[in-house]
Amino acid sequence: MPGCKGIYYLFGKDNTSLSITLWDDENALAGSQQAADRLRSETSAQQHLQILNVAEFEVLTRELRD
Repeated sequence: MPGCKGIYYLFGKDNTSLSITLWDDENALAGSQQAADRLRSETSAQQHLQILNVAEFEVLTRELRD
């Protein structure tokens, strides 16, 4: 999706998962919401998963190492 900088998909030992998407800015995030809602619904239905929560956060610090 336009403005998406990346995604992390985390899978826990207790069969829970968490996805984190990173966006260029608030406008890119806002522009993606309808498509993201549709994608979440379709993916969760296909994989028989339940979406428990969707929340937005601001990235305050970023540090990645190879």
